[in-house]
Amino acid sequence: MNLLEAMRIYVRMVERGSISGAARDLNIGQPAASERIERLEKYLGCRLLLRSARAFNCTPEGLTFYERSKRILHAVEQAVSEVSNDGEELRGTIRIAAPHCFGETIVPEVLTRVRETYPQLELELVLNDRIVDLVTEGVDISFRLGQLGEGAFIARQLGQVGRVLVAAPGYLGQHGPIAEPSELVKHPFIRVQGTFGTDQLPLRHVATVVESVPIRTAIRTSHWRPMYEMILAGAGIGVLEEPACVEALADGRLVRILPGVDLPPLELNLLSQTQREVSTRVRLIVTMLNNCTPDILGRVRAEIDAHFDRCHASEINRWHALRKSLSLIDTVADTRSYQMAQQLIVAVFDSVDVAERAGRDFRNFEEKDLGFKIESGVLVQKDATGKLILLDKQTRPFWGTVIGALTGGLIGMLGGPVGSILGFTIGASGGLAEHAIKDAFDDDLVAAITSKLSAGHVAFILEAQEASPFEVDNIVLGYGGTIFRKPLP
Repeated sequence: MNLLEAMRIYVRMVERGSISGAARDLNIGQPAASERIERLEKYLGCRLLLRSARAFNCTPEGLTFYERSKRILHAVEQAVSEVSNDGEELRGTIRIAAPHCFGETIVPEVLTRVRETYPQLELELVLNDRIVDLVTEGVDISFRLGQLGEGAFIARQLGQVGRVLVAAPGYLGQHGPIAEPSELVKHPFIRVQGTFGTDQLPLRHVATVVESVPIRTAIRTSHWRPMYEMILAGAGIGVLEEPACVEALADGRLVRILPGVDLPPLELNLLSQTQREVSTRVRLIVTMLNNCTPDILGRVRAEIDAHFDRCHASEINRWHALRKSLSLIDTVADTRSYQMAQQLIVAVFDSVDVAERAGRDFRNFEEKDLGFKIESGVLVQKDATGKLILLDKQTRPFWGTVIGALTGGLIGMLGGPVGSILGFTIGASGGLAEHAIKDAFDDDLVAAITSKLSAGHVAFILEAQEASPFEVDNIVLGYGGTIFRKPLP
């Protein structure tokens, strides 16, 4: 009998825990593997394995034979390597494990470089998102993302793999922009099983994790690719590893959500077995992977950063062009003031909470200095009797501090005759000026606002200047609201 071949089958079977697994790894049939183990036991004159219907265990003799056989096979492999290679060529097979997404986006380029350097070497790539035990799976080298976990291995840190919170432009166009982390829970989240399992998303500012925000999982998949395709199709939002979405971000099929915050990256390590003597080919391949993988990750990171910078510059240039197109620019007290249409904007929402979130979006849009300026605003609600009740009044301080102080006297009810509307009396700081109210708030406008509101619904009434209505309309419609305007003199 071929003793070395039988030892190889036996060692593989013990490590895999099954005859079928060993047979698959060695590309032989299961009956042939079983027959050779039986012949080996007969040759040795002792039982190596205690078999049951579902599993087997090593006898004391079997455990000793496994440990000695493993050392012998390694020594034979090392001897063959030393005398058959000229120092430049490597032969044999290297079995490499990696997670699915990383293994499908980064590892192919890595293995291509390995083959270019060592064309006689055979490579076997095993993709699995669970933690792979190198010995049990018969793996020489493993890429591991995230926590190292437990086991006997040597770990070499390769860097980090970034993650990006993304959505399709069409999805955001239909459902509205996401301006705050707290708004994520309103949107269907698509994720791979085993990630964000507590429905909490860790977000950080600069380099420190500052909050864990809730998400609402709508779809779970066992593989990253269906998640990617569904996000592209506008089925929801999700988090993708940077190598998986760099092209879609570059060509505009995906956009980054909440660019002011990001997710902590995943640590990437290269694992190899803890043997006293590592084979020449494994040692050389580990060295090569340790050198080339960070270069590839660095290129992806640079492409992501460049895309973000291009998008930021594009937005600035676009609005600079808009500002340049505005023909009338006055300078008053060293402050630019654009001659834009003065509007009374009425935005109707289902609840106070939704209106407040829309108000934050109005503020964020105004702070970009893109042709939208709010002078003041009020929030009114329709009560059970059908009257419009003032909930709050916000003048300029509101847009910097969210809640502004009242600067005028008691405003009172809005649901009565037009005369009561003139109760809007604002101090010198500005606001809904009395002359504007006289000209804009007539019986027809009050009736229109009242008709748009059901009991409990609220309306944001803004005195504002705007160069274009599109962005404000998108904010309102994104929250399921309705909007109408009346020009102010």
